[in-house]
Amino acid sequence: MDISEDKASITKIIHVAILSDEPLGWGSGKHYFPLILHNYTWKKNNITYQIKTKYITGKEIICGLLNISNYDVFLVPGGGVGDGEAVVKGFHCFPGVKKWKKCIQQYVQQGGSYIGICGGTALCTQLETNSGKHETLMEKLYHKSAIGISVVKSYYKDLALPIFCLNQRNNPEKIGAMGYIFSFAPGETEDGLRIHAGGVPIDFIVNNEHPIFADVSEKTIRIRWWGGPGLMVPKDSDRKIDILASYPSTDISNDDKTAISAWIYSGGLIGLIKGVFSSFSFIKKEKLPLKNLFVYAFYLSGNWIKSEKIINLDLQNKPSITTEIFPNENAGRVLLCTSHPEYMIWWNGNIQEEPMQGFHSIGKGFRKWKDISNLSSDLGDEFTHTWWIVRRFVAWAAKIPDDHLPPIEPGIITQEAKEIISRNVLWDETLLDQMKNI
Repeated sequence: MDISEDKASITKIIHVAILSDEPLGWGSGKHYFPLILHNYTWKKNNITYQIKTKYITGKEIICGLLNISNYDVFLVPGGGVGDGEAVVKGFHCFPGVKKWKKCIQQYVQQGGSYIGICGGTALCTQLETNSGKHETLMEKLYHKSAIGISVVKSYYKDLALPIFCLNQRNNPEKIGAMGYIFSFAPGETEDGLRIHAGGVPIDFIVNNEHPIFADVSEKTIRIRWWGGPGLMVPKDSDRKIDILASYPSTDISNDDKTAISAWIYSGGLIGLIKGVFSSFSFIKKEKLPLKNLFVYAFYLSGNWIKSEKIINLDLQNKPSITTEIFPNENAGRVLLCTSHPEYMIWWNGNIQEEPMQGFHSIGKGFRKWKDISNLSSDLGDEFTHTWWIVRRFVAWAAKIPDDHLPPIEPGIITQEAKEIISRNVLWDETLLDQMKNI
């Protein structure tokens, strides 16, 4: 942390490294974090705090640039960053994987702090399943990708990648939370506005005794969830662990408004081949990078059929946000969050499955939100609803005193925010825009 002083005040700058790699070509919400954090300033007594952010790549981590001299906090977003890395780093034979993990381990051991958001949490932790085994490729990769800095574990009842789930004709529900990730068409508000509305806004139960939520009067906070795991905290540990928030007592997959059906891929090998050709034609037409070929082939392959089975998540009452203090004199901090406080939320509405007529693919979506309450005029109420949580995560991880954390205040809809809203919230009615926001 950089500190400058004069007679009247002290300025402390918190430096945050944001992992930027999207190794599978699957996009992420990494661009939200500089918007929320970079140059954000607050004052407490005679101290002015300011956050500075910078993207960091895996190559830079291996080269030693992730160190406590450069950064106070290392933040790993979800989606194509955290989940993408959870797949890639699950292959131990890939060059540089062990060194990459070792560099992050050393950073935390030396006093640096780690924040994992959704997939960034899955990447950091070993995986527990309902069966106690790792039966699918995704379960094995997510388990093996664990960096080795946390004793908290992630929990998925089941986890498998759509299309590549073995025996998915008989057990399509085994994809688990992946059904809530790769599935949504743009949603619709009561007044007809079409928005990218994936996942579910959940009213998480918060721990008002932890400094991050100590001055929050409500017992719940609505945060966007988009396929993140539950967390499992060990009964005995070598470190201090706190649970900051938990999933509701009623699982979202058991709520009529947010339950979803499992869909079955019926296209076989021919459907996959057609998906590759469709992807290539789409990329050529839209003048996109060829690296998107695999992801868009995955999105465009079909056909899919809705089954009668409901996906069960089994997340009720499980922790969703935890903190750990690394057990050495440097006291690095680890904060894991299975939801997305960087994303917008909404109120009311329900998930409706698409009708069975016609051709279905992940790119088109299997379901969408309907009857969402009308949004505020500039979307500010929904878009910035939980930005203060992200800022407090960073301040706590940077070891700012508990009574000096950033205030609870709404974000500002700047021109940059308007541009992100236009690209990532409002649907422009094109397939390209729809697939970019899966």
